[in-house]
Amino acid sequence: MTNAYTMRNLMELGNYNTSITREAFEAHFTKTKESVRFTFNGWDGKSYDGESRSAKVIRTNLPGYEEVRLIKVGKHLCYIDEDTSILEKATGEKHPEASWLVEVERA
Repeated sequence: MTNAYTMRNLMELGNYNTSITREAFEAHFTKTKESVRFTFNGWDGKSYDGESRSAKVIRTNLPGYEEVRLIKVGKHLCYIDEDTSILEKATGEKHPEASWLVEVERA
């Protein structure tokens, strides 16, 4: 799998290299009808036991990253790490982990 975090090198980052503008987000990212079940694996302060969530998949038009699945939770744009499989203790199901990529600024 492509290392999705390196996608940041193709973006014009602001605010101490942590965010992109709303215009850049709308130009390079598109929400799809596809859904993904994922876990934050504790970094959200809640999912320490692999609790999962669902979100609509976002795709990018940035060259080399077209197949990377992304999600947006609040202002945070995250990528789905397809190489991870985290066990949800309550259900016994395994889900990929979502990792933070960048924040999207307000318009």
